[in-house]
Amino acid sequence: MGLFLTLLYILTAYLGPETLWGPLYEFHIEIILAALAFAASVPAIQRSKLFSIPQSYALVGMCIAVFCSMVMTGWLGSILPAVLGFIPNAFTFFLVVVNCRTKRHLQLLVLTMLIFCAFPIYKGYTALHAGNFSSPYLMPQGSDEGGFFYRLRGMAFINDPNDFAQVMVSLIPCLFFLWKKRSPMNFLFVLPAAALLIFGMYLTHSRGGIIAFLAVLLFAFRRKIGTIPSAVMAAGFFALTSVVNWSGGRDVSVEAGAGRMEAWAVGLDLIKAHPIFGVGFGRFGEYFFITAHNTIVVCAAELGMFGLFWWVMFVLPTIRDAMVCSQGKKLKPVEEDSFSYDRAYGVQQGSSAPLRREPAEYAAREMSAPTALTIEADLPGRYSIPAGVPLHLATADEEDPKLPPEEVRRISHLMLTSIVGYFVAGWFLSRAYIMTLFIYGGMAQVIYRMALAQDLAPPRMKPLKIVQYAAIGSVGLIFVVYIMLRLQHLTSH
Repeated sequence: MGLFLTLLYILTAYLGPETLWGPLYEFHIEIILAALAFAASVPAIQRSKLFSIPQSYALVGMCIAVFCSMVMTGWLGSILPAVLGFIPNAFTFFLVVVNCRTKRHLQLLVLTMLIFCAFPIYKGYTALHAGNFSSPYLMPQGSDEGGFFYRLRGMAFINDPNDFAQVMVSLIPCLFFLWKKRSPMNFLFVLPAAALLIFGMYLTHSRGGIIAFLAVLLFAFRRKIGTIPSAVMAAGFFALTSVVNWSGGRDVSVEAGAGRMEAWAVGLDLIKAHPIFGVGFGRFGEYFFITAHNTIVVCAAELGMFGLFWWVMFVLPTIRDAMVCSQGKKLKPVEEDSFSYDRAYGVQQGSSAPLRREPAEYAAREMSAPTALTIEADLPGRYSIPAGVPLHLATADEEDPKLPPEEVRRISHLMLTSIVGYFVAGWFLSRAYIMTLFIYGGMAQVIYRMALAQDLAPPRMKPLKIVQYAAIGSVGLIFVVYIMLRLQHLTSH
């Protein structure tokens, strides 16, 4: 039930309560769904090991940063709306981590995301074909030649064409979670669904979407065909976008993005003026006529370096975990004589290595639970408990079917490719707190948890290292933006 309510909550958030629920949206159906999903997820929180995940604490830190950024504005009435604007997005991370445990659960989540992408594509294309340019799924845009064209967009979180393109380009790799060798569904569903999303990206005419898709192609195929052939493929796709007028007649170049660079410069000025807590959550638009068009800049400008630190603390372990799972090899197995007791009595906090206990401690444990029922052989079927394990101590983790190691690595690589596409597009967008980021963060943790269960990945990063890297990374990202601005300034003169 928790998974079903989670998927329904996500679908409502992206399609919009009014679109999905009609007149019922007036009863704040999304809040009711969130409450029900939380209530249904409570029993599974302990099993999910949520409090051992560093990203959980990073999200708490970001929530505090949102609160502090609004306190520093002096307008206390804005605090509650800002916090309530952030929490529903971040809350999705917890729902995904708690309720998704298997590959099948991740596939259902991907299908849900496909639905809320396919619906606007259908509505926007039919409106465009019928000449209904007043449709809410179409947005007029001026071209470089002075004319107009219409761009596809969604509702709610994806009501901007660039945001919609970001979701679609990052969702394409996840569709291949559904891929199965020699299955007819690959050609009947997976590939057509990917083609549909590419067509939807074309209808958005997003230039950032083009660059992000080039990055996805390069990253996805470099393992199979090599870096140079992948680069050639990406270059061929870029040439194709010019032929089909993907950008809507707008130039894709640094000069064409001069307005965005100006927004970056304003963002850096705001960071200098308000370095610690920023100008306030969602208030960048009050200082410039357009948004920052850069995830890093908008986060640092609105939440200060304090908020950017927590944001990087969420992103960094997410990328690292997906990376080590996609590249990891089978770790050294645990000794046979300690395996069953280690699995029975727990795993060390923050580590995939089982605890070591002396035989005297084993005996003391057994004597403390004289009524424990033990078994000496594996149970039949897909569920098994190691021999000698007290049945009352067998955790629910043994009930989840385990994937082959190569499949864990495959979906990890797909997840990493998806994250790459998301952040490449995010470099040109002001979407530091959108729900999509937290969904992908949760999915990456689900896969990492699968890898840990089979010793396919190293333990989590130590908290001190995460803090150090987050501090260095937050400063380094601002420095990269500054260097890009300097280079743009030098080349424009």
